[in-house]
Formats: sequence, C-alpha cells, structure tokens
Amino acid sequence: MTTRVGLTVITLAFASVNAVAANCGHDVHHGASRFEQTKLDDNNAVLQYFSPSYIVMENPKDPRHRAVGECRGQGVISPQGAMWIGGCTTKNLKGEVNSVLWYSKPGDTGPEKRADAAQGTYVFIAGPLKGKTGKWTGLESGSGSYFCDD
Repeated sequence: MTTRVGLTVITLAFASVNAVAANCGHDVHHGASRFEQTKLDDNNAVLQYFSPSYIVMENPKDPRHRAVGECRGQGVISPQGAMWIGGCTTKNLKGEVNSVLWYSKPGDTGPEKRADAAQGTYVFIAGPLKGKTGKWTGLESGSGSYFCDD
C-alpha cells in the first residue's frame, strides 16, 4: 500500500506464513489501493488504507498460492517516521480463510533491506495458519508487498 504525506511515499503490506524457511510470496495489489488522509499539519497526518489482496507464492504448491481477500490499515505519519497497523483476510482455493495482523514502526526490518519502503511484521490471528509469523517489505507505489515466513 502506498501513502503520500509531505511528498514522502510509504509502501506497505503483509501476507502469510508456513514453517518452511525462506518460504516467500507477494501480495499483489495492481494499483487498486485507496487512501484517505487527515492532515494534522504540514508534517503530521493520519491515513486510512484499503486494498484488495491477491497472494502469489514463489512455491505454487503452497496452500496460500492464489488466495484472494482484502487488507485495511491505519498509519500515523510524523517527523519521527511512520507507524502502521492493519489486518488482512484471504480465502484460498480450498475455501480456507486466514486472517493476519500486520504492523510497522520506524526501524522495523523486512525480507528486503530497502530504505525507500515500509517494513514490518505479520502474525496470523485466525485460520489454519494461526500463530505463524513473518516479515514483509512494501514494494513501489500501489503494487503490494514481498513477504517471507519466519
């Protein structure tokens, strides 16, 4: 997801988890993300985020591959950095539903070490993957995120 405050672009997202190391995937948004901004002053704002979610796993046999759903979140942008929290729910081809909580704060890291993108952590809170965790890195404007299971 992408947001602009004071011409700073912040890209977010999250995704799924499995016990296999280096199990990674993409949450593809195809530019359909929406933001609503409440500007507090020239340097501070609150943002609401919505995006459809389409999961593409690097391993096409992963049960999350081609799962669909939606994600929502809220960000607080300040001179100290951006803090985000949100959640997603997806349904896979078998009809299984997973819900994930994701968050990000200044200094968090993701699977890609990039200074130009938000990075954070996700944890499954409902569904077959409940309790699984991982890290995500947002991609360029409106195009989703890259994530890897812990």
